[in-house]
Amino acid sequence: MPAYEIYFHCNECDREHPIHVRIHINDGPEYKDTLAAFLLRHSVPPQVTALRGRKVFCLRTGKIFRLESDGQIFLVPFVVQSITGEK
Repeated sequence: MPAYEIYFHCNECDREHPIHVRIHINDGPEYKDTLAAFLLRHSVPPQVTALRGRKVFCLRTGKIFRLESDGQIFLVPFVVQSITGEK
């Protein structure tokens, strides 16, 4: 099952920050997508409901606020990078 890292658009500094949460979703987006756009095409996975209203931290200003909109939450496909010493 594909894994997705969760990022949010910060209202405080107008940047994107990671939440440091990874969720697994069947039929998730192939590329970075907002939660709002994903939900137009799919039903709400249970693990996504836990993201709504979650308190998040702006890494730039240090302020804490709640996620208010599905449009500010991003699903970013998690890519496993292997590191090998062989050439």
